[in-house]
Amino acid sequence: MVDDVRAYIFTFNCGRDYIDVDAFASQFFDGLSRRIIPDLIVICLQEIGPVGASLIGGSHLVPYFSKIHSAVQKAAHDQFPEDEPEQDLYKLMVAKNAGMIGIMVFARDEDTVENLETGGVGFGKANMGDKAAVGARFTYSSGKDSTELTFVSAHLAAGEIALARRNEDWKSIVRRLVFSSMADGGPDTALSGSGEEEVLLSISPQDGSIFKSTSHLFVAGDFNYRTSILSPAPNDHIEVFPQPHHDKSSPQHYTSLFENDQLNQERAAGRTMHGLIEAQVTFPPTYKYEIKEPFLMPDEDLVKWHWATHRWPSWCDRILYLPIPSWVKHEHPDAHIRTYRYAALPQQPTTDHRAVTLEVEVPLIPILQPTSNDVARLVKDRDNDPRINPPWTIDMDWKRKQVTARRLELVSGYTTYFTTTGEGVVLLLALIGGAIATVFALRAMLW
Repeated sequence: MVDDVRAYIFTFNCGRDYIDVDAFASQFFDGLSRRIIPDLIVICLQEIGPVGASLIGGSHLVPYFSKIHSAVQKAAHDQFPEDEPEQDLYKLMVAKNAGMIGIMVFARDEDTVENLETGGVGFGKANMGDKAAVGARFTYSSGKDSTELTFVSAHLAAGEIALARRNEDWKSIVRRLVFSSMADGGPDTALSGSGEEEVLLSISPQDGSIFKSTSHLFVAGDFNYRTSILSPAPNDHIEVFPQPHHDKSSPQHYTSLFENDQLNQERAAGRTMHGLIEAQVTFPPTYKYEIKEPFLMPDEDLVKWHWATHRWPSWCDRILYLPIPSWVKHEHPDAHIRTYRYAALPQQPTTDHRAVTLEVEVPLIPILQPTSNDVARLVKDRDNDPRINPPWTIDMDWKRKQVTARRLELVSGYTTYFTTTGEGVVLLLALIGGAIATVFALRAMLW
């Protein structure tokens, strides 16, 4: 019998603000169907902090990551109080950002995570990280059993009309998100400081891409795919938008909107999320809500959803994954990824999105490179598994583009920080004052 790794995947658009630790912790594990402590927690974050702090990164984002870390530990102790009350129940293995997008990986047992690799790509303005993706890849081992896991957190272009731009953002992820290993071999965390990264040297550039042939893949985030290509008409929020009291027989029930879900349409057309599948969506749209009470309340207890009137309610926040590859199924016919619950959590008081969670079990069996016979079978069966037939090849100029974009991020980040934040303005004035004082002091010395 094959063992599994139990993972809890959580995606959340933070709204460029600190989370409310107590509120976040109180809801965090509500996406679990069973009271079984997960082996892994993977948190995918979008708009983790203000633009300036996010583009600068480093110590400017530590307070935002720290609040998530505190909330996870608090939630774990509240959910599983009998386990080691004086210690953190989870070890933070990864806390990394690419611009405004972050990913955090927590392990119940830190010795189970090996061969850690990370990567990121910006595809916002001038390839900066106002829109971006960041990933973590590692081998999860338990005893003699192991499997390789890749997780990607992404935030694609916003707005109803930006459908083509979202598909291009996905193409940028496939072509330019390249994984690197940590030179010091330690955890890659923004909380403790990370070592230098070195680009993976492999026979095939694809081994550094998200579609590595020997790895599972989960992609989560604010994909921003909407339920219309046009903005709502003035009365649509009254006449069309769903409310909790609409039952499934009503044309206003939220499932009617899902028929126009852009993500499913574009996946079916082969224009995005190639090869990825999704558990059944049984929850209401996750965006866009007015930040208005009541918060933290389950849908069944709500009288009204407070939709923003200028955006179609949409399932922007999603979690997709690659199924077990067919060449592994050939050797292990009973192996499959088990999804136990796919859910949207109640609204938090700091953002207009709702968090989405996926409770999943992944079999602890390695995904081996397919043999020539496996590849022949794939061709015969017209199996276009992107791990073997990716939709695009790696952009061999990815590193130069990344370096150029990073320089622009620092310029833009510090400009924003010094001109739009109280702390930055005070620091800028202090620097200017110091420079003026230095000039006068030098003049006095010369005279």
